Amino acid sequence: MKKIIFILFIFILISCSNKKEDDNQTNKIKIRVGYLAEFAGASTAAVAKEKGFFDEENLDVELFKFFNGHAAIISMISGEIDFSYIGHAAHFLIINGKAQILIPDCISKAEEIISAPYIKNVYDLKGKTVATHFGTSGEAMLYTALENAGLKIEDINLVNINITNLAASLMNRKVDAVSTWIPYTKDITNNYKILTSITNYSNEISLTSSFVSTADYINNNPEIVKKFSRAMLKAMDYRKNNMDETVYLAAKLIRNNVESVKEETDAVICLDSSDIKKACENGDIFKWYETQQKVFLNSDVLEESVPVTNYIQLEMLKNTLKNL
Repeated sequence: MKKIIFILFIFILISCSNKKEDDNQTNKIKIRVGYLAEFAGASTAAVAKEKGFFDEENLDVELFKFFNGHAAIISMISGEIDFSYIGHAAHFLIINGKAQILIPDCISKAEEIISAPYIKNVYDLKGKTVATHFGTSGEAMLYTALENAGLKIEDINLVNINITNLAASLMNRKVDAVSTWIPYTKDITNNYKILTSITNYSNEISLTSSFVSTADYINNNPEIVKKFSRAMLKAMDYRKNNMDETVYLAAKLIRNNVESVKEETDAVICLDSSDIKKACENGDIFKWYETQQKVFLNSDVLEESVPVTNYIQLEMLKNTLKNL
């Protein structure tokens, strides 16, 4: 009899435990988060998911893969996802009011102008044929470099070549120089040289990536947004101090090999909560997005400037940083 009672007691304990677990899962807040199929675009979300930072905020997260930020923003507007990471290029949609910035995540250091050996400096590009992929960060980098060298875009013979073919165009001597970015720069071999890189122009150009959501979602779900933001900031801190593991988790999420993903880490400056807090205090966060907006203005994607305070949830970000 005692044995039967003991077995029943154990059964009840297990049943209660399972029920509690099921209730906790049921009570979690469901959100849908977009990421991009690259290290920068996937790393924070991968860490937040795998290391339990979403769980700490009682969030049940479904991750959705995108291959560009434009598609992610369209999905947010249509209500298919709630949050997403976007790279530099999609920020012109943010500036145009399609969504709001919650957290800056990375700053690009990938863009480089690579030239044939007979070109000694950027000014030597005058009269030369230079290729880039129009509408990308490579074009933005080129405009900035030329301006700093006292040249205008009309001073070079500018051609538009798809990013996947830029390296070949230089090595086949169809152009004198290309403005491209990591990882495509690794395809350029032999005697070609890096003429200049985006890190030389940090005061004039910043290609920042961000986590974003729509104004409607933010206004209707402020507590969920704060939970999401806290989870991502914790993940960014973890990423900064555990890069090798982060590379593995990102590779696992995007289903790429670890070696290839590790190469992509050279393309970005990964921010953490202390970097962002400092940027909020010293005003660098405004500089990041103002210089980014300048890129769109120079390439005529934007017709007029917009105050960055119109599209950054700055007070919410500051409050979240205080309560990490």
